[in-house]
Amino acid sequence: MTELTRRDALQIFAGIPLLAAGLTPRDVARASAQVRIAQTPNHPTGFTPAFFTPHEWESVRALVDLIIPKDARSGSATEALVPEFMDFILNESSGMQTPVRGG
Repeated sequence: MTELTRRDALQIFAGIPLLAAGLTPRDVARASAQVRIAQTPNHPTGFTPAFFTPHEWESVRALVDLIIPKDARSGSATEALVPEFMDFILNESSGMQTPVRGG
């Protein structure tokens, strides 16, 4: 039996609010694909946040790295494109926008 790592547990727990918000696994896969496309070196503009303001973008990037920092075995949340994923999901899901901005 393999041990459940901190990252695996966070990934599982992260999926619960997405399901509660009405996002399907297909929505999550589509968001992930769009983020990866925007991050490719040959993409003309790279990633530009659609939901977050510039100040929010910097705050989100700092906060996710506090939650999932880089360690000796794995990269940080920003390296895993978590802020880009969040931006895409929030831009697509108007029902989640107010709670995120409202605190």
